[in-house]
Amino acid sequence: MDAKDIERRVRFLRKVLIFEESPDSLLERIAESLTEMEVSEGENIVLKGELGDSMYIILDGRVKVHDHDYIFTVLKSGDVFGKYYLLDKEERSATVTALSHTFLLRFDQDEFHRITENENTVFRGILKALVRRLRDMNVIEEQLAAQNNEILFQKDTLEKQKQELIDLNATKDKFFSIIAHDLRSPISTLISLSEVLRTDMDLLEPLQQKEILESLHDLSRNYLKLLDNLLQWSRVQSGRMVPEPTGFDLAETIRDVLGFYQPYALDKQIRLVERNISSVNVFADKNMIRVVLRNLISNAIKFTQPGGEIHVILLIKDNLVEVIIQDNGLGMPPGVLDGLFKLDKTQSSKGTAGERGTGLGLHLCKEFVELNKGAIRVESQKGFGSIFTFTIPKPS
Repeated sequence: MDAKDIERRVRFLRKVLIFEESPDSLLERIAESLTEMEVSEGENIVLKGELGDSMYIILDGRVKVHDHDYIFTVLKSGDVFGKYYLLDKEERSATVTALSHTFLLRFDQDEFHRITENENTVFRGILKALVRRLRDMNVIEEQLAAQNNEILFQKDTLEKQKQELIDLNATKDKFFSIIAHDLRSPISTLISLSEVLRTDMDLLEPLQQKEILESLHDLSRNYLKLLDNLLQWSRVQSGRMVPEPTGFDLAETIRDVLGFYQPYALDKQIRLVERNISSVNVFADKNMIRVVLRNLISNAIKFTQPGGEIHVILLIKDNLVEVIIQDNGLGMPPGVLDGLFKLDKTQSSKGTAGERGTGLGLHLCKEFVELNKGAIRVESQKGFGSIFTFTIPKPS
């Protein structure tokens, strides 16, 4: 190799990180010891699992460091790979393949030790390269951690969207169930009873006429309640119902609702009992709370036998008011209790007088209580009645 070729290599080596601190005399000796290589695109330079015994400096071209299809990095002119194998022979942890026609300089391990026996500048250069690599790995690790957090966030978002879709499908199915059965059935009964009155009025005894009229009245009342719940529920689902909280006396509202259901309770020989119903201001949407009270009290009447009692209790706590509706009626087994407020799990149950329902009212209660920053819960045991409790915040 002539002097010009050595000088050309020395100029090139000065730009390589591990040789930055090395004197010209050392670089000249290294330049003489390097072996030039030429590899074609797609050709493997080193294979994973081979023993490392040299390093490679890229003169011109591009290579990829990879393990099968996974690419660790892409290197170009001036980059070095396999530099740590100058210090110790060990199995290569990746394959290096040319991405284009590439020219390399190969530095053999034995030559390296011979030339650098009394010179430590290259070792410092390799240490510097190692530190830089560790720093780059830390940066990559931080980026991977951030990407992982983003992936976990996206996963959580997708899970929430999936659950929302499941809930929406349950809402749709429940809606069609109500339209197909729970609305159609009472209308058919109303038509049948009114048809009997229209065609056979003269043939009916006064007591039979009264029974039919009472049935028509009960059906109409239940039908109106169902339609009202359905309307309120559809408005909540469409996002058109937003709570408008105001301060109002909760005791007054409770007494109004109890008064509304008093005739119905008397008709079933059920006693409505007020306990600790004293004046207290709450901050909530009054109409929504009225709907909650109406649904819970009418449900308690529906599932309580004649001669039973329903207690409505008011407890005043630090920042909220607790309303308790307790009956000694039929109660519920654990299986029914678990899905009571879930729209896709609600079951239609007959009351003690054969009253029918959809479970929609309880779902609406949960929606309205939570919209008003409260909570609702239930305790029940089959044969021993139920206790529904919900909270309403007090004015701040």
